[in-house]
Amino acid sequence: MSTAMVSVEHLSKRYILRHHKTHDRLLAASVIGMVSRMVRNRLDDEADIDVHWALKDVSFEVQPGEALGIIGRNGAGKSTLLSIISNLTLPTEGRVITRGRIGSMLQVGVGFNPTLTGRENVYLSGVILGIKRAEIRKKFDDIVEFSGVRPFIDTPVKRYSSGMRIRLAFAVMVMLEPEILLIDEVLSVGDAEFKRRSAARMQDLIRSGRTVLFVSHSRPTVEMLCDRALELDRGRLVSIGATSKVVEHYRDSNFVAEGGANAYESFEPAPEKAMCIREVAVLSDDGNCSGELEMAKPIRIRIGYDINEDIENVHVFCRLETAEGITVLSTGDADYDPANLGRRRRGSYTAEVTIDGGLLEAGVYRLSVSMGIPYDKNMDRRVNILSFRVVDESSRRRLWYPQTRPGLIGREYPWIYEGRSPWV
Repeated sequence: MSTAMVSVEHLSKRYILRHHKTHDRLLAASVIGMVSRMVRNRLDDEADIDVHWALKDVSFEVQPGEALGIIGRNGAGKSTLLSIISNLTLPTEGRVITRGRIGSMLQVGVGFNPTLTGRENVYLSGVILGIKRAEIRKKFDDIVEFSGVRPFIDTPVKRYSSGMRIRLAFAVMVMLEPEILLIDEVLSVGDAEFKRRSAARMQDLIRSGRTVLFVSHSRPTVEMLCDRALELDRGRLVSIGATSKVVEHYRDSNFVAEGGANAYESFEPAPEKAMCIREVAVLSDDGNCSGELEMAKPIRIRIGYDINEDIENVHVFCRLETAEGITVLSTGDADYDPANLGRRRRGSYTAEVTIDGGLLEAGVYRLSVSMGIPYDKNMDRRVNILSFRVVDESSRRRLWYPQTRPGLIGREYPWIYEGRSPWV
């Protein structure tokens, strides 16, 4: 007999999509009563019908005390999966077996009655979870303190902001400690301090033996919280296993789906602009334009630009982001020497900046380039114009540690022991 806290067996969910002709929709909207019902019946008969499978034959198990990350592109079926597990939606095929009390956070303030106060909703949520009133009372202050809504706890929830509702709902779920916790993008809401405390609380729950299913578009958060992950793509389970491996597969498949590498771009002259970008390239250490670069070797970014009139107090600037939109590097040609903000002559120029080898961790990156007066005026700007992938094929750690290590920096650092070393 399985000891899994959650067993998903051949789960599928189908939706029927009906498409009516425009003149039929207008006709249906213009009639009332009996005529309206007759028209709607005729429209149903004449509608074009599409079948959409939000999930198709998905199977997996989650063991006690395990945190499973669920990743995938928008529309992959992640939220539908959690809705079925939490009994908010019925499957078309297959079944879900759960063992233990389920607490779910699938949307902002789900389960809250907007006319009740925050205090009343805390007790209502506890009752729905099957928790005795005395236990709720004992944890009430901790819930309110964690959520940060104490001044408004006796105010109707309909007057809360979306952030306040989700903070209170999250606090109820994690403080009342259900055996199974389903969370959909909660850590994307709130300020940095609330996100930090939420992540820490989830780690405490996982260490205490709670089972967590966590949906997020933030791959660093999934890697931090989850030992295992699964990837959904158009309703199908395409990858499941160690989080680092699944995240790497997802990142690579996205890279291909979005067109792969683009390591060079050129632009038409723009004489009407005081400054304009002419071309941008990403180069390997040996000077070749490449969309796949070795982590341990330097990466060169070359920017060609034109100045169409004498100008001053300007710089050329580039920003490097991860596929998740996290800025890992921003640099301008006046950073190293502010004198470079001085007057510049008309002409065509080419500038290059080199990123040290090992600085970027393996992954997908996008490059944006701009030029103009710092913090004042952009004279030309190209956002996410180039994309490239950094791969780790030669680092020392790759020789003995086959998985991708979490983090934004890929550099290897020596460790020095004082006195004796521990190795035999």
